[in-house]
Amino acid sequence: MSAEAALDADTALDVSALPRHVAVLLRGIGAARLSRIVDVGANPFNDPPYLALLKAGGCEVTGFEPQEDALERLNASKGPHETYLPHAVGDGGEGTLRVFKLAGFTSLYPPDQAAMAFLGKPRWGRVEREVPLTTVTLDACPGLGPFALLKLDIQGGECDVFRGARRLLAEALVVISEVRFYPLYEDEPMLGGVDCELRDQGFQLHKFMFTESRALGSPQMERLRFRQLQDQLVDGDAVYLRDMRDMTQISDEQLKHLAILAAAVFASHSLVLFCLDHLIKRGAIPAALPEAYADALPKRLHKPDPAGG
Repeated sequence: MSAEAALDADTALDVSALPRHVAVLLRGIGAARLSRIVDVGANPFNDPPYLALLKAGGCEVTGFEPQEDALERLNASKGPHETYLPHAVGDGGEGTLRVFKLAGFTSLYPPDQAAMAFLGKPRWGRVEREVPLTTVTLDACPGLGPFALLKLDIQGGECDVFRGARRLLAEALVVISEVRFYPLYEDEPMLGGVDCELRDQGFQLHKFMFTESRALGSPQMERLRFRQLQDQLVDGDAVYLRDMRDMTQISDEQLKHLAILAAAVFASHSLVLFCLDHLIKRGAIPAALPEAYADALPKRLHKPDPAGG
């Protein structure tokens, strides 16, 4: 019998649309509850990285979105494990929500017009309206309990959110945050500021999910392959993990949720196997699960069979 077949396949999840390795993990890991995710800036103009896991019923999401039209879209399509709140998350003080003409640029921070012009994108900075509001902190949000993953896409206010979530982040496992390499907003923290704040709260940089670059303007660009000259780094999404040097501080249940998120949200397969190995040492999961997970990974990740089979 194969390692995968030896696992208990009973599940209430709909794993039919998930990659095989994620389905194997969810069937075998035996988490006591759904993985909890908080999404700050949940505007649905892009699919979130946890979407497949959410559709399969493998996580529950609390999202924050202050833009009324985006919030309406989220509520119109939400499933049973989704809750969306109309708050702008920040430091708990007064602020101004700047709604940009282009979706995805809305921010509590004013645009850096000179920086956008340098990138040849002055239209990025067009603000359609400004909405005064009072921000909330995650720690002070009524009814918001511990979560495993915090995702942010809020264009400049990342450190404000982190500083207002010290209590909840002390129990979190993963932060996925947009980070900036080149400024698009005035006084935004940039990668260095985000990194320092999260390290101070006990997280370590794990990986970049992607980075975005832009070509700088020149009349000569008409003669050249534009997409081959994306020289200026602008931003990207960074994954931070709870510092795992002292494994005694991480419970079995936390390890299970970290493995689920690593497999289904940010594709860190060695981290999944690391978590599974520790769970086996603790007697918390079936001994066959790491082998089954590795077997189910895409063939491109496997070494060639020396026997040629």
